[in-house]
Amino acid sequence: MSVGSWFRTDFDEPSVPAALPLNLTSGSNPAITILDQVVRGNGIVGRVTGDYGAVAVKVHGTGAPARVSVAIGLDELATRWWADRLRPSRFAPELPRAVAVRAQGRIRGGAVLARRQGWRGAASANATVSFDLEAGELDADGMLIVEIAETPVPDWASGRLSARAPIGLRFNGITVRDRTEPAAAAGPDGYSGCDFTVVQPGSSGTHRLVTVGVPAAPPLPITPRNRLTRQKPARAVFKMTRAARRVAVRAMPQRAGEVVGVLAADLVTGEPVAVTVDREADGLAVRLAEPAAGPVLLGSAEPQPTLSWRLT
Repeated sequence: MSVGSWFRTDFDEPSVPAALPLNLTSGSNPAITILDQVVRGNGIVGRVTGDYGAVAVKVHGTGAPARVSVAIGLDELATRWWADRLRPSRFAPELPRAVAVRAQGRIRGGAVLARRQGWRGAASANATVSFDLEAGELDADGMLIVEIAETPVPDWASGRLSARAPIGLRFNGITVRDRTEPAAAAGPDGYSGCDFTVVQPGSSGTHRLVTVGVPAAPPLPITPRNRLTRQKPARAVFKMTRAARRVAVRAMPQRAGEVVGVLAADLVTGEPVAVTVDREADGLAVRLAEPAAGPVLLGSAEPQPTLSWRLT
């Protein structure tokens, strides 16, 4: 009898290796063998419950290089899960989430997710990180392990980025296909929704920083915490108050202004990274002193909560 076989029951179904190309969008897929601090979903792969979340998928690879894309999301339920566990102030706004994406034990990229307030509610934020797996990293008996990991907050960004950022985030999907030609790691190509963004590993040269004004961050959804606030009259008052705060936040003028300065830090270690910024007619030209060995977090030198960044 093999080790671990006695843990099985007659109700367990053996995992079925997924063939390439793989488009994983549900937690009920039989190719998923391990979930670590992740609860399964139906329309999504799963949702992270702790300071990190990992999904292991059995893939029938070819041993050739592969291209992997990991789609993650931040929605209303994610912020509620986060608030239920950390219990912030009832009047605190949502803060952007900066996370790293790890695969096969190595950091592959990173992303910043931030929701903005609308007239009726806050829209979800989504980001996709794509990267290459080299030859031999995914063979015929391969196990693809993808993780959303917590990152340290740099000193200059203290109070502006969420602590324990992975809590509640969604694995929207995982895509794996054979690689046709080598490509650098790629992150979200849209606006980040806040005054932060991430330079992906291997990036070099000049990055164009484009900004746009956005509404302020929405107030956090807070679950009633005691017997009094759980009663229906109190809950109704809280819901009305939060709805009024949402409208007030959305009605605030979007004074974006110019970027006051750019600071950079290693997303994984939090250590400062040298960066130079030149103002040009069509935006800011941002240059790293050295090619990024890992993901690099860029942020405004001063808080600009109604400014959204994008790298081109």
